[in-house]
Amino acid sequence: MKVLNVLWWFVYTSFALFLQIYTVGVDFFIPGIIVALQEKRIWQTSIVLGIFIVIQEGIGTMPFGNVFLWYSLTIIFFYAWRWFFEVESLMFILLLSLALSVSHYFIVSVLASVQDIYIDYNALRDECVYQMLLTPIIWHAISYLRKGLRNAQQD
Repeated sequence: MKVLNVLWWFVYTSFALFLQIYTVGVDFFIPGIIVALQEKRIWQTSIVLGIFIVIQEGIGTMPFGNVFLWYSLTIIFFYAWRWFFEVESLMFILLLSLALSVSHYFIVSVLASVQDIYIDYNALRDECVYQMLLTPIIWHAISYLRKGLRNAQQD
C-alpha cells in the first residue's frame, strides 16, 4: 500500500472511532469494509478488516466476538450479491445495509442470550435502524473521497 493510501485509512479509522464514541450502537467501520471490498485489493482488505476487528473487539461489551460474525456476514453478503447487482450502485448498498442491520439484530440477540447478557431490545432495534440509515450515507461520502484519492494517485 502506498503512503497516501495508508494515511487515508488511518484518517478514516480515526474519524470512524470518533463518530462511534458519540453515536452509540452504530458501526462506522462497515462502510469502510464495503469500500475496501469494492476496490478488490486482497491485502488491503485483509489488513483493514483485521485492524477493524481488533479495534471493535477491544472496545466491545460482549466477551465473544459478534463483530467477527457480523463482518464475516458483510463479506459473504457482498460476494454473494455482487452477481446480481453492480457493487457500486445505491440499490446494492441499500440492500446490503438492510441485510447487515437485520443480521446484527439477530447476532446480538443470540449471543446475548447465550452469554446471559441483558439486552434492551428496543434500543438494539433503534441502533439497527440507525445503522441501516447511516451506512449508505457514510459509504457514499468515503467512496467519493476514495475515488478522488485514486485519481490523485494516477496523476
